[in-house]
Amino acid sequence: MTGYGLSVSENATDSQNDYRVLVKGLGKLQSQLYLGLATINSSRYMALFLRQKIQHLSGVIPEECQQKLAPACHMLDERIEFLLSNMEHMCIMDGMKERMEAQQTVLFNLIAQADSLINVSLAQDSREMAVSSKQDSSAMKIIALLTTFFLPGTFIASFFAMPLFNWSEPSLHQVANSHFWVYWAVTGPLTLLTMAGVIAWAVWNSRRIQLLQSRARESVVGEANRRRARDMDEKQSQETETKRSSISEQDPYKKYSMFDILNHRWRHHHDLDTAEP
Repeated sequence: MTGYGLSVSENATDSQNDYRVLVKGLGKLQSQLYLGLATINSSRYMALFLRQKIQHLSGVIPEECQQKLAPACHMLDERIEFLLSNMEHMCIMDGMKERMEAQQTVLFNLIAQADSLINVSLAQDSREMAVSSKQDSSAMKIIALLTTFFLPGTFIASFFAMPLFNWSEPSLHQVANSHFWVYWAVTGPLTLLTMAGVIAWAVWNSRRIQLLQSRARESVVGEANRRRARDMDEKQSQETETKRSSISEQDPYKKYSMFDILNHRWRHHHDLDTAEP
């Protein structure tokens, strides 16, 4: 499954492995293996129980019945011994648990390596973005420095070049025009209105970002809760199927006991003997 086991295809590549599918498949195989081992152990215990009951009944039933049931008991004992031998060989599957645990460890290591590669790639991208941002910040600092250097002179030149000043007058008190107050009457309120608009936009943008972040957190938490609930439902359904399969495997053995089988065979032979002339 992971590409690191004994049966590995030569054409298999890492790009073909979907780790979510591998985890799900490995968990399903583990459930099937544990169910099979539980069924084998249950059948082995039942066979041992039947052998003990045969030995117990051999000392309880009458001698006449023992002679009649001896061939059947011998065949049944050999059959039980054959089944026990097969079950002992089937218990070799118990070694599959270590292999599955090893595959699961390899799978988790591969997932960790993939996450590490993603984190390294994100770190490289973040570093490149940081370098680009630093370069942009340096350029903006240079532009801001040049603007700060030329802004006072530019503003003063533009301000004094307005027709509100008459520099041909002999006295400085007569340079300013009588309508010079109109400039301040328009510039003052317009400046205040601009600053108020900038502050309002900054507050609205901050609240919008907080709302988006809260919605993103709620969506992430909701998705995690839904995924956790879905995983719990799948786990409960698998446990229910495992219990049903175990019960269905054990029910046929619970219907009949060794004493009922031997009692039925004894009655059958007794009826045949009494029916003979």
